[in-house]
Amino acid sequence: MTGSRRQTKIVTVLLAFVLLMTALPGHAAEAKAPRNTVGPQAATGTAISISDIHFNPFYDPALVDELINADYTKWQGIFAKSKVEGYFVPKQDTNYVLLNSTLANISAQVASPDFIIISGDFLEHDFKKDYAKYFPQNKDANAPNLFITKTIGFVTWMIEQRFPNTPVYPALGNNDSYCGDYNDEPGGKFLSATAQDWQTLLKDPTNVSSFMKNFPLLGSYSVVVPTSKTHRVIVLNSNFFSNKYQNVCGNPSAQPGRDEMKWLEQELQSAEKQQEHVWLLFHIPPGIDVFSSLTSSGVPKPQPVPFWNEAYLQPFMNLMARYSSVIVGSFTGHIHMDSFELVPAQNKQAAVFVHITPAISPVYGNNPAFEVVTYDRQSAALSDYSVYYFDLASAAAKKNDPVTWQQEYTFSKAYVQAAVTPATLQAVHDGLLTKGNSYATNFGRYYNVSRNPPALKKLLPFWCGMIYLTIPEYQNCLKTRR
Repeated sequence: MTGSRRQTKIVTVLLAFVLLMTALPGHAAEAKAPRNTVGPQAATGTAISISDIHFNPFYDPALVDELINADYTKWQGIFAKSKVEGYFVPKQDTNYVLLNSTLANISAQVASPDFIIISGDFLEHDFKKDYAKYFPQNKDANAPNLFITKTIGFVTWMIEQRFPNTPVYPALGNNDSYCGDYNDEPGGKFLSATAQDWQTLLKDPTNVSSFMKNFPLLGSYSVVVPTSKTHRVIVLNSNFFSNKYQNVCGNPSAQPGRDEMKWLEQELQSAEKQQEHVWLLFHIPPGIDVFSSLTSSGVPKPQPVPFWNEAYLQPFMNLMARYSSVIVGSFTGHIHMDSFELVPAQNKQAAVFVHITPAISPVYGNNPAFEVVTYDRQSAALSDYSVYYFDLASAAAKKNDPVTWQQEYTFSKAYVQAAVTPATLQAVHDGLLTKGNSYATNFGRYYNVSRNPPALKKLLPFWCGMIYLTIPEYQNCLKTRR
């Protein structure tokens, strides 16, 4: 062998050795896995949970005419001209200043979350009533619908501007409709129009294809998150399950709730077969509307008010118990407050938890809040979550100056639990009525996101409502525990 060939062979061997060593664990400093890559270096993921945005485009009446006539991508410039100062107007939903601040502070906490979940209610309360207030002479029935679509488009666009590469999974709330509160029409024009706006949020082409196939029918869909092939988010349109649902724009004899429950069962069957880990996302939690079931003094009314039609509650609970090994948990909103529920299994132990994210909208006396959730990317199990909020009582709330939101609490520290599971939430629930810990004090403070605490005049009804989701069980709890 000549000297030149020998040198070439040595160099080749050395190069191969270097390449091999850099590929081994502990020798890949220059080749770190991307942030969203599943593997030993990315075992823990971060997601954002938002609920009840309730954006109010009417908060400055002087701007409404201009908003009506402008493309929603021009709305930011229009809102910047507003003479209305501050982050909120008492007894009103989210204005532009608060929406912009929310998204900016989410980005400041986690610039590139794995994904964002939004558990419903993009539109302000009484949207069509407010529209008619400013345009009483307009007889075009489709005009307010067009403005609804522009408003949802604007909120969607704002989210995309702040998180251009982050998948966002939105659910419908009871105020998100052309037909009025709790009145989504299955297969209707609203679902079709909203699908066109929301499809851009999902990012992944396979998820977009599945979304466009399913969402226009019932407002529900199923996606796989980008960090794990076995982590699925199933998004439901809980309006069809509501005790207040009326199909006023469609066929009154249709039963979309039944169709959606059947679809959910099929999705869970598929997830079990594929050994997937499921997060459920929807707006209205099951069980008892405890707040509406109490008098102003906190005394339980004779007849509790259920969130769901009883025709769907038990089938849902049965599915939760049947697929508890598949379902990690459920994420909801609707009540604007910070709470949770536990769906029981046959043995009365907790099968699945329902995590209730507090609202961005401050209309019901809560401080605005969002949550940063940490989870295991392999199992999709929740490690922890932290709540960040904006104190509306602060001086900054009266101005338009940029405000940094503050951390209210972290679950693991506030309740001394190692993770967020049905078992640890059961321990928290049991501890709420146990002397010698701070659980009840903390829950009372955090319930309305530290706004004028204590928020709860009586804890027992809420305690019962967390685990007794049917009317007879809830009433029996109040009777026996009292």
